[in-house]
Amino acid sequence: MLSFGYTVLTNEAVTACEIACLDPQVGFLHGLHRGRPSLALDLIEEFRPLVVDSTVIRLLATDQLSAADFTYDEAENGRGCRMTDAARRTFLTAYERRMLTLAHHPWAGRKASYRSALTVQARLVAAVLDGREDTYTPLAWR
Repeated sequence: MLSFGYTVLTNEAVTACEIACLDPQVGFLHGLHRGRPSLALDLIEEFRPLVVDSTVIRLLATDQLSAADFTYDEAENGRGCRMTDAARRTFLTAYERRMLTLAHHPWAGRKASYRSALTVQARLVAAVLDGREDTYTPLAWR
């Protein structure tokens, strides 16, 4: 679930980079590798625990998903594991609910959903790069 969630979040971060007119391939924390969206991966670092990790923990702690919601690929010596279609739908529903959660965004000066905050953070990166802002401030929601 974590891997799947990080992939979904990375795709949203690629979109946020493109909205902010940034190249999602050129990052700061993640090195350049052909085809890897390094800047998008940089952006999701501050969102991973807020969105994906908390979603996974909540789904497991409330027994909305369990081991029965996964299939295991015996061809890979039991190492391959996939969510069932129903589990994927449950995860994506919870993920979407989390992405729509509102919280005060300090740089924007207003409440924003986590999805909107991702775009605001990408725009903040752009503002720092073009000199409109002095520093990049990562999110600290609590």
